[in-house]
Amino acid sequence: MTAPRSPFGAFAPITPEDMVGDRATELLTFTCTEEFDRLAIEYGFITAYLADRFVTALLDIGIDYEGLRQTEITRATTDATLVRQAATGPKLLVWSAATLEAFTLCAATGRLVWHEPFPEHTAVDGVIAATTSAEKAIELAGHALRDWGARAGVLRLNLARSRGLDQPRLHRIASVTGLVLEVATIGTHNPAAENCLHPDPVMWRTADLLELWQRPETDS
Repeated sequence: MTAPRSPFGAFAPITPEDMVGDRATELLTFTCTEEFDRLAIEYGFITAYLADRFVTALLDIGIDYEGLRQTEITRATTDATLVRQAATGPKLLVWSAATLEAFTLCAATGRLVWHEPFPEHTAVDGVIAATTSAEKAIELAGHALRDWGARAGVLRLNLARSRGLDQPRLHRIASVTGLVLEVATIGTHNPAAENCLHPDPVMWRTADLLELWQRPETDS
């Protein structure tokens, strides 16, 4: 029997794409991210570059690893009563992006609704910037929820970047606000990212929060 290719044996390291192709039938039976994570460690896909390739290769055979991860986080951090209430409440969408100078939020329509510089002399890196923008998006959706008198709703948060974010914490913050959080990472064609260099501040109180309502034509 031919020995399996392994990064730890005499054979050349197997690529994420080859491994996923070789074991596709088995991978399609997995039901939790822990199973995928164990396999990634076994094959040495532990750098950010290789992990991203592994996730992309999974998506190519119809396995949405990030979607599964989000489902697990939601189940673990969201109260079942809130989920039931949110199912009949408004469904909101906010686009989120940030630079080291400012955060930017756009409504479901793509319109810029909040763009604000970080305070001077504040130490900001990429993770802090993206986290702040995500938290502001949850705050914005919370304002919309209260304005409409809804007890609960669903927030689809489209992030320009998500690496390094404490997503369970974001889910907990959203839950306190009455929101079930759905997170997606959309780096291209993200209107918030496209408006990151807007020259002037834009405050959310000047915006029509009805534009946060996710209508069928904005579903992603």
